[in-house]
Amino acid sequence: MSERAPEPRVIVFTCNWQAYSGLEAAGVAQAPYPASVRPLKVMCLGRLSAGIILKAFEKGADGVLLLGCPPGECHYGFGNRRAEEVFAEAKEMAALLGFRDEQLKLEWLAAGEGMGFAQKVREFVEELGRAE
Repeated sequence: MSERAPEPRVIVFTCNWQAYSGLEAAGVAQAPYPASVRPLKVMCLGRLSAGIILKAFEKGADGVLLLGCPPGECHYGFGNRRAEEVFAEAKEMAALLGFRDEQLKLEWLAAGEGMGFAQKVREFVEELGRAE
């Protein structure tokens, strides 16, 4: 009997509006995604800081996925642009700390896309597993 490698521990930051509704829709549709994934709802990805994102790695996450509203559809107007700026800053710092490029990713998700949520999460976890 061969032992399977444990699934990567992943934190998924979701915005309160569209991406979180995708998470809810995934639950309603019973769309499967790995049990090692921990979603965290924030009001807007644009309100995160690079420090908060990197804190997830400090606490043991193998990967961090940011899921926000599609460009131009942010509830607050500024969120997409600010999320991209913070993501770039966090990505640069993560590289300096020795994290691989595929360990941190930013994606957009429209409201109610439960299957899209599950697919993006599964693909992220699979990519992390292949890279290890």
